[in-house]
Amino acid sequence: MRDMSKMQGIDPGRFIPVRADEKIAVKDLVVDPMTISHDAADPVGYRVTYGSRKICICTDLGCYTDYTVECLKDADVLLLEANHDINMLQVGPYPYHLKRRILGEHGHLSNVTSGQLLSRVLNDHMKGIFLGHLSKENNFPELAFETVRVEIMCADTDYRPEDLPIRVASRSKPSGVVEF
Repeated sequence: MRDMSKMQGIDPGRFIPVRADEKIAVKDLVVDPMTISHDAADPVGYRVTYGSRKICICTDLGCYTDYTVECLKDADVLLLEANHDINMLQVGPYPYHLKRRILGEHGHLSNVTSGQLLSRVLNDHMKGIFLGHLSKENNFPELAFETVRVEIMCADTDYRPEDLPIRVASRSKPSGVVEF
């Protein structure tokens, strides 16, 4: 990034290397990057804590593991990828190699897989759940929302989807404020 022409005027001391599982303090916030499975150079999701409060941002992952679940549990607010509907992707206009990439372990979470992961990290103090990084071509907000709700209903959990603060993040405008 430092070599990019747009970055030339920025003080080099402002650049902070980000590495998975190496915490970074930014004033009162602690940023704790987590390893994710995606086809990029050292991709990470983020856990941001302020005192006992925790926000997690987890997009661009092709699959999840117990490590992912451990990183996301106890979140107060979670932005989780629900990128695509598998059927829409399979019959959609993307070339075969791109479909394989998206469906692979280093691609993107489907609505179903997002719901399954969410079912494993739900907790009593969750104040906001945002489904994000939805594909414009292979998903609909209503479909992502309902698929995730069905996965929670079918999961072995005491949580009921209608009692959860689930929203779909907009591509074009802020999603609103969550106070906690």
